[in-house]
Amino acid sequence: MVWAIHSVVISKNIPEDKAKQISQDIIKNKNRNFMRIDANTYRYRNLSKQKFNKFRTHTVNDDIHIVMGQLKPEFKDLK
Repeated sequence: MVWAIHSVVISKNIPEDKAKQISQDIIKNKNRNFMRIDANTYRYRNLSKQKFNKFRTHTVNDDIHIVMGQLKPEFKDLK
């Protein structure tokens, strides 16, 4: 059972440039960092949802949430 970061969700209470820096500190692979702007959040994705079986959200604080996923067996070497 291997878990990896699916995405980092940051509230718009934090400025966009600071949110990008926070996400890069959490997601180490800068090549896979895809950003989407929602109504109230910035969402920085690390890996696509098709590579996971289950998801859990870890709350860092009120403005930052890390979405972790259990990788499917065929993707267990991805991080």
